[in-house]
Amino acid sequence: MNKAQCRDTVSRLYQSILGEFNREQDAFIKGQEGRGGAAAVAPWIGAPNEAALKDECLSLSTDRRNFVRAPPAGVEFDFDYDKMYPVAVAIMAEDPNLEKMRFDLVPKVITEENFWRNYFYRLSLICQANEADAAASRQQSADDSQDDDKSGNQGVVNKEKASQDSIDDVKKRIKSLKVDRENDDEQWEKELEAELKEYEVVAEKTGDDKWEKECEDLLGEDVDLK
Repeated sequence: MNKAQCRDTVSRLYQSILGEFNREQDAFIKGQEGRGGAAAVAPWIGAPNEAALKDECLSLSTDRRNFVRAPPAGVEFDFDYDKMYPVAVAIMAEDPNLEKMRFDLVPKVITEENFWRNYFYRLSLICQANEADAAASRQQSADDSQDDDKSGNQGVVNKEKASQDSIDDVKKRIKSLKVDRENDDEQWEKELEAELKEYEVVAEKTGDDKWEKECEDLLGEDVDLK
């Protein structure tokens, strides 16, 4: 067999395998549509962190072990083959690697049901982890919001305290002014009283001097009369 004949044989074999795969795939999809698969969507649709979750889900179909290894012993995984058909179809519509993996393994290596059981077990772990991360993120946001509220409330308390301190300070200043005024009044009264006393003393002295002068004048007149 020459090279041309060899290439022709390989090409026909490839086309035969591809045709068989497509026929099986079409039959599978039609069977799932008959079970209501048209309404199903891939598990990452509408989920938190949708793009990241989709990437993780698609990565499952790149590793053969995810399909041939059963869930660990003792792990309870409730898998309903019939119910998950529509979801499987929806995923294969967006994951060519999953279609290829199914064609390579079913039924030569593993049965159809076990193939999907093993796959959906690991898919469920990814979805649960994603939901847990989303829940933790929501909780963190809620905690941050509460912290902000507490900070806001504390800010209000601080402002109220500052306002009260300002009011108290003003009251102290007003009281101080009153005391100063009272002290000024007392001081003014004392100074006024001192001035009045001094005036009285001066007045008394002035009166005495005048009286003495009058006495001297009278005495002088008496001397002249004599």
